[in-house]
Amino acid sequence: MQIFIDESGSFSGFHEGSIAVVGGLSIPDSKMPMLLKKYSKIRQSLPVERAEVKGRKLTESQIAKIVALLARNEAILEISVLDLAAHNSTGVSRYRDTLAEDMTARLSRFNKDAQKEVREAIVQIRKTPVPLFLQAMATFDMLSNVISHVPLYFAQRQPKELGSFSWVVDGKNPARITDWEIWWSWHAMGALATRSKSNPMPALEGADYTYFDRFEGKDKQGNRIGTDLKLLLSNLRFSAEPEPGLELVDIVTNAVRRALTGRLDYTGWSEIPRLMIHRRDQYLSLMLLESASKEPRHPPYEDVIKHFRSGGKSMLSPRFLRMADEEDID
Repeated sequence: MQIFIDESGSFSGFHEGSIAVVGGLSIPDSKMPMLLKKYSKIRQSLPVERAEVKGRKLTESQIAKIVALLARNEAILEISVLDLAAHNSTGVSRYRDTLAEDMTARLSRFNKDAQKEVREAIVQIRKTPVPLFLQAMATFDMLSNVISHVPLYFAQRQPKELGSFSWVVDGKNPARITDWEIWWSWHAMGALATRSKSNPMPALEGADYTYFDRFEGKDKQGNRIGTDLKLLLSNLRFSAEPEPGLELVDIVTNAVRRALTGRLDYTGWSEIPRLMIHRRDQYLSLMLLESASKEPRHPPYEDVIKHFRSGGKSMLSPRFLRMADEEDID
């Protein structure tokens, strides 16, 4: 499985219309060769900036063509959204500092080898500018949804896809990995591990997790203790070079943001829900940081959110849907 990650919009400017999103596009390894072949043909007609396709320059029809290509190749999209108009800088700074204080209070729980890394992470969190901190929080939220949904979906359909995970994050500096990117990739593991303990990844009885078992964590006695997120995220890299997967995630992530800000016609984004897993709530994860935000009333993008409540992929495969129906009958 290959997962490409990118963001769209500025995580600064706490005013109306300031919306930033982070997207994660999961593509099965078995589909990549054909997908890349088809995309290379479409790419020839797309606008390019510095040798790279940029989603903000695509027309509605061009975006729709990319969405259809991804849908045919079983790609799964996760999107996390931050409406900065619903937040304030002071509250976010306080939230960031409280997070660092909480980590400091828990420092003694880590073994001696890990304590040095935790201290470094705490220092990095404290000095991280608010925009980058918000981007990190949105990224962690998106990653949490990928980890919750992708294994459950493919364990029912293509379990072999769960044997390996390759994560590619859009990098900002082609010359080197920045200090913030190093902290991001390390802290992501700790943040997600903490969240997974309180909200474990769902599993479905009867689904095939054989290939995913290698990512199971075990205690000293050999007992399973959930997913080993450090192992799951071990193959993670940042790339500032043009790559097809990063271009594709940029296109659909940017399209969602343009839809939310009213800068993209309906025909350009109407089919994007086809790339997402159906759930009870809207498909877009709208983030509100506790004590640093207020829920917006009747936001201008309300109709867009409503559209992202249907048309998605069923989490249960036909086999498990039949089983669920039979249980209801019984």
